[in-house]
Amino acid sequence: MLSREKLEAYLEKEDIEYHLDEEDPDRILVVFQTKALSNVSLDITILNSRTVLFLSRLPLSVPPEHRAAVCEYITRVNYGVVLGGFEMNLDEGDVNYKIVGALGRENEIDREAFCRLLYLGNSMLDKYAPGILAILYGGKTAAEAYQSFMKSNN
Repeated sequence: MLSREKLEAYLEKEDIEYHLDEEDPDRILVVFQTKALSNVSLDITILNSRTVLFLSRLPLSVPPEHRAAVCEYITRVNYGVVLGGFEMNLDEGDVNYKIVGALGRENEIDREAFCRLLYLGNSMLDKYAPGILAILYGGKTAAEAYQSFMKSNN
């Protein structure tokens, strides 16, 4: 069965510092420094006995005047993404990369699968955040930011 203790054990094996949410016993908080970003927070939440949510949060809020362009950009990005996806709160401007891990009949998640899910959101933020930053600070349109990303990754 999926448990906070099991997830904590995996984090400890990875030598990752984490914090427990005092209000939600099924939630673990981790802060990462990635290649491109600092203070990326990751919320790991057990939704039920077979489902865990990994939510990597971009460490800034998108100002109202840029939300439509960032929304378009992450829609373009999400079209090709296989596991998880970006989302944005249109009222607050928060951008997250969300992954839901569902367990099989054995109700177990192995360490390797946990680690893939653990690091994937940060990897995706590192990969695609430069496009968001190009919109916010470089004056790029969503299409320009996405095309620039595609050219640099071919």
